Amino acid sequence: MRAVIYVRQSLDRAGEGVAVERQLAKCRELANARDLEVIDTITENDTSASKGSRPGFESMIERLEREEFSVIVVWHTDRLYRQVKDLVRLMDMAEKHPLHIMTVSGGDLDLSNPTGRMFATMTAGVARYEIEHKSERQIDANRKRALLGVRHVSARPYGYEKSDAEWKIVDSEAAVLRETVNRYIAGETFYSIAKDLKARGVVGMNGKPFSYQNLTLRATNPALAGVRLYKGETANEEGQWPPIIDKATWERFSTALAARRHTQDWSKSLKFVGSGLYRCGVCDAPVMVTRDFKSGNPVYQCHDYHVRRRLAAVDELVEAAVVARLSAADAAALLTPTVDEAALASEAQELRARLDGLAELFADGLLSKVAVQEQSSRLRERLATIRAKLDSSNPALNAVIQSADISGFWRDSMTLMNKRRIIDALFTVRIMPTKRGGRNEFRPEDVVIEFR
Repeated sequence: MRAVIYVRQSLDRAGEGVAVERQLAKCRELANARDLEVIDTITENDTSASKGSRPGFESMIERLEREEFSVIVVWHTDRLYRQVKDLVRLMDMAEKHPLHIMTVSGGDLDLSNPTGRMFATMTAGVARYEIEHKSERQIDANRKRALLGVRHVSARPYGYEKSDAEWKIVDSEAAVLRETVNRYIAGETFYSIAKDLKARGVVGMNGKPFSYQNLTLRATNPALAGVRLYKGETANEEGQWPPIIDKATWERFSTALAARRHTQDWSKSLKFVGSGLYRCGVCDAPVMVTRDFKSGNPVYQCHDYHVRRRLAAVDELVEAAVVARLSAADAAALLTPTVDEAALASEAQELRARLDGLAELFADGLLSKVAVQEQSSRLRERLATIRAKLDSSNPALNAVIQSADISGFWRDSMTLMNKRRIIDALFTVRIMPTKRGGRNEFRPEDVVIEFR
């Protein structure tokens, strides 16, 4: 009888194929003992029978249809099939062509008769049960590991390396991540940071410059702060590896991320530095931005038409005043004392844990829906207050003052929101009415910039 030996292993961690070689040796012994004519050996190493494709198996089905052989020799039926659909294909083939399955450990199956098909179906059901049960055990094990703060990654993450079974920080890479996080908190965008890193020759693990997307992915990973996620949710905030970013900084970073990701009023209606920020020198109302009906250029204008000035000229004057003020020798005096960030970050962490606990108390019947809503509202209000305090020290102002090139930093790295915040913190800007004969001429004295 002509036969094909089929051997398979799901996972080859060492990449040496040792398990399939052992299967193959036993299968050859069985084939010799049964006096079979082995026409081919099909080996599928590191290949799952429950997911993905099996080219060797598909090839074997095609050759069965051509009646090149009538016997399949395997170590066990679970090496050949683990899903009923694969067994059904073999049984359909056996209805048209003779087919015997001989196993080293499990006996023989003749799929051409009802008894053989019954036993084959039973073994397929058992194999499927084992797969599902194994999956449940694996999911439970993964969840427990996450709750314990054990890190799980398939490849070395940027900023870390594993030594003696422990994760250790790679100082040069950690410095890039810390710089990115702090610069983002200060108001820069990931795009501008990636552009600067590229200009400086900083590269990732692949030896290539960071793209905007790659840098964003690396910097926003909560694992940098020692946070272990499981299915997108926080499982443990004290992971079993050293954090690159301290909790206070991560809290401020999270606040900055949330502020930019969430739709804000200013992002919809305020597209210019001074819109709603500069004031009319007559009625003291905030000015709006409109278009000059002749030139089409944007202009700042009072709602009651008291004042009207070219937007570009006013912004240039105001931003030059900001750069001059922040370049002064006493600019450091503008910085306000920072809040106790570590204490606030710790309190925020506790508040989030209490919010998560409310759902469990409700599920256990210990709190009513109304009580949960009331407590949740109070906790969220306090959390919002903490986020506001963490954001109140105006890190953008600190970043500008400490930059080597204040003018360049202001021009290239500051977001619109942070420009507005700094201008509002430093000055009151009033646009004065046009003097006789100067309607079409911009005069710097018509814009009054007062220090706060």
